[in-house]
Formats: sequence, structure tokens, C-alpha cells
Amino acid sequence: MKKSRRKQMSVFVCLLLALMMMLVSCKKKEPEDVFVPDESQTAQEETAFEQELQDVDIQISDTQPEEGQTGVVPVSGTDSENVGFIVLGVGSDENQVTVSWYSKSQNPGKFLVAKTDEISQSVFPASALSGESTPSSAGYENYFVNQAAVSGLEPGTTYSYMVGNEEGWSAVRTFHTASPGSLDIIVTGDIQLGTGDYDAQNTEDWKRIASDTASRFPEYQMFLNMGDIASIPEDGFYPPVIDTPLFKNYPTCVVLGNHDHGTVYQQHFSRPNQSDFGARNDVQNGNFWYRNGDVLFMELNYMITDVDISLEHRYFIKGAIEANPDCKWKIVLMHYSPFSSVAKYQDYSNENRSYWLQVFDEFGIDVVLNGHDHAYTRSYIVKDGQPRVSDASSVTNPDGTLYVTFSSASGSQYHDVSPTGFAAKCLQTYTPHVSTINFTDHTFKLTVYEADTWNVLDEFEIVKE
Repeated sequence: MKKSRRKQMSVFVCLLLALMMMLVSCKKKEPEDVFVPDESQTAQEETAFEQELQDVDIQISDTQPEEGQTGVVPVSGTDSENVGFIVLGVGSDENQVTVSWYSKSQNPGKFLVAKTDEISQSVFPASALSGESTPSSAGYENYFVNQAAVSGLEPGTTYSYMVGNEEGWSAVRTFHTASPGSLDIIVTGDIQLGTGDYDAQNTEDWKRIASDTASRFPEYQMFLNMGDIASIPEDGFYPPVIDTPLFKNYPTCVVLGNHDHGTVYQQHFSRPNQSDFGARNDVQNGNFWYRNGDVLFMELNYMITDVDISLEHRYFIKGAIEANPDCKWKIVLMHYSPFSSVAKYQDYSNENRSYWLQVFDEFGIDVVLNGHDHAYTRSYIVKDGQPRVSDASSVTNPDGTLYVTFSSASGSQYHDVSPTGFAAKCLQTYTPHVSTINFTDHTFKLTVYEADTWNVLDEFEIVKE
């Protein structure tokens, strides 16, 4: 009996020892398919993941940026009440664009520009180009004037921009830069709202025309107006004119017209590379030039007065061309035409024509663009004071200068025409006109439209071989 008990006890102890050994073995051994991560590698991956989340948040966040965060601005579909009177402007060359706007904030403002395909639906990217403004009093309804510029634009690119500050931002708008060897421009003559003749209807017509024009030429790269924005140069007359896509969606150049005197013109429209030559008084500063690719534009503050400083305009043209000796196209912009087709303006044209023809011949000006007449005139090619008469719609390597005067863009006012022997085409349709100019390396093409019907009224091309 005792031997049997000792035997049972031995078996129990053996079983217990075997069980304990199995438990110890299980505790020490890890399964072969279980990965034990390296702690330093885990930390790196977590950091990268957190950065990825931050990047995604920047692109899709609908919230205001945190205090101290820069370069990330929520995109809005409407203008803040803090921002208004926005005009996109031409820069000194194709790599720059400017902007002016009014704000109710007197704190510094920002001009943000980014490639459109880099903007999400909710925010401006941190990579946006940025220009800053220092506001000054506008002298109008407690507004402050802001003007800013950015450089570094790339050719053939669609950009979006917005202006403002933390107190309120504008809606996002787009514009385009020209591809190398080309430039497409929308051109209008005098808009001149506020003449007193059917003002409400003229304003409605202009807004419709401006919107329709923008929709027809959405990828054009510049808007050029030949002066006389409004009949009276006061801010109360400007909003109906500039509150349109032409002034907001295209880098804009506005020639100084006889109705554009005063500080309000300077506050709204850019004047790059401005010269002391052509300055008329303290608030109408000198001529300016800008370049886009192979095209040099030279604006002259020419007014038909007895004290006009014509000699200074020659010095200005000489200096602008010397600063851009490689330009293929030389274009002069001036409100008054040396070849007016309106009888009451022809005395002034006749008195000053010989001087202008001498200067433009001297410097090989290709085209002179004008306004003021509220009627359309295209001259023959003119050289040595004589028209090179030809009814052709295209000329190759012409020896001389083309003069084009644009008609009313709004229908606010028209003048009857009395064509001269210099006029290859002279029209008074008593309807608003809109024109386009298309440059390539070798061609200048002008197309004139009747804005109500978009029928083509005139076409002309210069070819340089």
C-alpha cells in the first residue's frame, strides 16, 4: 500500500514539473510571425504621418488660420465688406502684376497670387506670391487706398489672386499670363459713364458688354482702355465702370484721358516705369511704359492745350526704347489722335500732327492707339507725313506707322465723323465697340467688333518677316 502511494506521488510530481517547464517555455518564446517594431523607426513614421495630416488640413480646412500662421488664407466666393474698388493692373513687364483696392481697414493689406491649380476649394496655399500695401486715405467715404505688386509670374499660366487682410478678404479671381511669342489684348475706347445722357441705361449696357466680352475672351492676358473712364473723375462715378470682370480679371492699363485728371485716376490705375517726362501737375504724373514679351507699350500724357510739353514726350520715347532695345513691336498709347475724324477735333490734330509724325518716324513706331473721338478710325500706313494708300487688309514689312482710334465702349456718347484722306476706314455705327489685338512674333492683328451683335466691323494685320 505504501509502495503504491509513493508511486502515485512520483507520477504527480513529474507531471507538475513537466507542466511548469511548458509554462516557462511558452512565456519566453515569441511566435515567429509577430513583428516587434524598432522604437526609433516608429517615432519617425509617426512624425511623417502627423506632417501629412497637417498638409491635408492646409488644403481642405474651412477654418481661419491660427494666430501667427502665415501664407494660408481661406478662400471666399464673395468680397468682404472691408474690400472694394479692385483693379488688377499691368506690371513693369510680363513677370509682374499689380493691384489697387479700397479698404475700410487702415492696417496693411496683402496681395496674394498663386497658380490656380495649386489652390484648393477652401484656402490659398502657403506657396502664394505675396505683395504688401501701406494704406493711405482715399478721401472718399472713409476708405483707404491700397496698392501692391508681385513679381515672379511664369508664362502661359493661369493664376488666382485675392486682396485684403485678417479683417476681410476679397473673392478669388483669376487671370492669365501670355505664352512666349504671343499676347492677346482686349481694347476699348472711352467708356465715360456719367455724361448725363441716359446714365442708367448706359451703365446697364456697359456692365452687360464688359461681362459678355470677358466670357468671349476668357484667356486673354490684358485689358487696355484708351482713357476717359468716367465723365467726372470722382469716386462716385467709378464703381459702375470698374466693378466689372474686365478690370478685375485682366491686367489693366488705362491711358490718361482729358476726363481722368485728379488723384482718383492715380489711386486706381497702375503706371509702371513712370517718368518725370510728361508730368502735367502734382497729381497727373509723367508718362509710363511697360513691356510684355516682345511688345513695348509707351503711354503719353498728351493733352491738346497750348502749354503741352511735346518735347518731353520725345525724350520719354527715346529713353523707353533705349531701355528695351530688343523689342519687336513698339506701340504708343495716347488719348488724342493725330488723325481725328471728328470735325471739332481736327484743328488740334492738324496743329500737332507734323510734330508727332516726325517723332514716330524717327523712332520707328509700329502702331499708335488713340481714343477721345467716340468714333472709329484706322489710318493708312503713314510715313513722311503721307499715307501709303492701300485697301489691303494685311501689309507686310510696312515702312511707316498705323494709327487707330477706338470708338465708345458703352454708348454713352457718339460724335459724327468727317473722314480725312488719311483714313483707310472710318465708322460711326452709333453702337458700342469692343476690339481685340493679337500679337505673335511676326504679326499684329486688329479686330473691331460691334458689341451688341459681335459682328466684325474691321480687321487689319501687319506682318513682319
